[in-house]
Amino acid sequence: MTPAGRPDRESALRLAQKTFNAQQRVEVNDLAAALGVNRVTIYRWLGDRDAILAEVVWRLGQRTMLDAYASAAGTGGTRIANTMSTFVRQTLAHAGMRHFLTNETETALRVLTRGGHTFQPRLVALVEQLLTRERDAGALPAGDIDPHDLAYLCVRVGESFVYTDAINGEPPDPDRAERALRYLLR
Repeated sequence: MTPAGRPDRESALRLAQKTFNAQQRVEVNDLAAALGVNRVTIYRWLGDRDAILAEVVWRLGQRTMLDAYASAAGTGGTRIANTMSTFVRQTLAHAGMRHFLTNETETALRVLTRGGHTFQPRLVALVEQLLTRERDAGALPAGDIDPHDLAYLCVRVGESFVYTDAINGEPPDPDRAERALRYLLR
């Protein structure tokens, strides 16, 4: 809400985040009604439902990734593998995310993995920043792979083990993700 108590973009996002975290379906009509504005206003502020969901999940993901990096043990590839492993585990443990992946699988995969919805490109960029930070500190060799490409691989490996139930019917497995990430980043 603005200082005058009127709803704004940020209050709409906070409400969408609260709804998502409560394992409820985020709907444009519901946000508009709860804030006392019309649908057009929500669309103007936040975009369509997919854009709203991408922003909600991005806010969660960014905070989770940065917290995981801040507390990760090791340096270089070890630190990034620890960061990504923690990120995968916390993603799978988040009740709202589990609800989203289980109850809106097609929407979740579209929002989380397609570049046009802004979640995955921002996550790749964040992992690239962390890789670059480790490289600049001398803890990660430059190697023969572009940091962006390595970040993309890290994100895709993590996704592979978070979305396994939707992809091939296997249960999500953060331990397999951790082993794969450690292998990739050694």
